[in-house]
Amino acid sequence: MSDQRTVIELQEKLINKKERELGSVSKTVETELRSYSLVLQQSCSTTLSSTKIATAVEKFAKEEDRTKKVVVFGVDEEAGECVTTKVSTILEQLEEKPRIMGCRRIGQRVTGESKKRPIIFSVKSTDIVYQILKKAKRLKDIEDFKTVYISPNRTLDERISRQKLVNELKERRLGDPTGHYFIRKGEIVKADN
Repeated sequence: MSDQRTVIELQEKLINKKERELGSVSKTVETELRSYSLVLQQSCSTTLSSTKIATAVEKFAKEEDRTKKVVVFGVDEEAGECVTTKVSTILEQLEEKPRIMGCRRIGQRVTGESKKRPIIFSVKSTDIVYQILKKAKRLKDIEDFKTVYISPNRTLDERISRQKLVNELKERRLGDPTGHYFIRKGEIVKADN
């Protein structure tokens, strides 16, 4: 019986020792988690502040909105015109009949000048924009629409970059009149004959 008590006492001592060790490990883990949590909060608050997140979301929304817009150049401007009707007529020539939203002229009207302000309009999806742009080159073969040009709604940087490409394209065509050059995916390409 005394042997059993000795065994029980030893087991209790061992259990108490293990509980103290477990308590020490638990405190260490808790302390480390608190310090990690504090560091994480500080680093996330500086890198992902609510204003930065809001700015990123706003930028994405503007870009998404831009991809659903189309700009039409070279359409005659008249007093009291209905630009939606003019755009619908152009799109009918391309065999496209999308729902046109927010159709308006952009830029300042200059009295006494024959400058044609561009028209910008929105459609429901980027797929429709793609279909319109894909068929836009057909306009140059239609007598009444030879001077009409359709392009995606580009940012200022994109417009500057595109203008440089167009100027380079014109230079190449002047330098090599027999070659057939065009712009594809942001690069000037020469067609193989």
